[in-house]
Amino acid sequence: MQVDERYVVAGGVRTRYYEAGSGPTVILLHGSSLAIDAWATWHPTIPVLATAYRVLAPDLVGFGMTDVSADGHHVPRLERRHHVSAFMDALGIARCSLVGHSEGGFIASMLALDFPTRVSNVVVVSSGATAPRLGGDLDQAWEGAAAQAYNVLGGCETEEEFLQTNASLSLTNPPLFTDIMRENYRLARQRGQLERFKDAARVRNGSDYTRIQEEYLLPFLGSLRAPLLLAWSGHDSTVPVSRGIKLLERAPQADMYVFAKAAHMLMIDRPHAFNTTLTAWLGSVDGVDAPS
Repeated sequence: MQVDERYVVAGGVRTRYYEAGSGPTVILLHGSSLAIDAWATWHPTIPVLATAYRVLAPDLVGFGMTDVSADGHHVPRLERRHHVSAFMDALGIARCSLVGHSEGGFIASMLALDFPTRVSNVVVVSSGATAPRLGGDLDQAWEGAAAQAYNVLGGCETEEEFLQTNASLSLTNPPLFTDIMRENYRLARQRGQLERFKDAARVRNGSDYTRIQEEYLLPFLGSLRAPLLLAWSGHDSTVPVSRGIKLLERAPQADMYVFAKAAHMLMIDRPHAFNTTLTAWLGSVDGVDAPS
């Protein structure tokens, strides 16, 4: 399956995206960590999903080869959703499914609430930016794991330090993924992303981070009109299954799948299982036949 790399201006931001396939549109949204982008996150998924869908995977504002914001700062996830809606407008997409990993899951869910007639289905993949806190001492373990995994202030000064810090997000760290992350780390330094992430980290704390979904998303999730799938990693120390279940309690209309032997980068660790489940679930709610 051919995957094309393209550019479009979305909301005044020159945006790189990948496109493949034809049929109902599915937009894949990556998360937010140093050196992550659409290709690093979704390269195992795009060709498979494109056998039944038109697949679009943008680099969000400030990530990959997409331009930074006008003020040069890191754009938080609550505001980043506006770039995605502008991307949809720029490509004339009237209705689509949204699949979001990590912070991309929050963005996908918010857009489904913002534009219920434009978002047909939502898939949230291992998203600490979407899931509730557990409460009290139960949050200490995942908070510590997240602080270590995303330690841009102390664990990313060299390429090897970055790879060691980033390694905990995948159980398998396959060579292709590691090579992509090596190249993306160099790009992140060249394009100033590391410094933008450092600036953001200096003013952020864990309670502020989860407050965003607690204020803007979770109280309204039960009224979400779009079918919702929660795809969760069984061994993600930063977003344990218990947080996924707490999220399911807020959205009893959702389906939930838990994938064993996968850390945060579920689609990297379990590509075949994830792609098969994703394609089958989208087909079941869209009426699209899954590829044989």
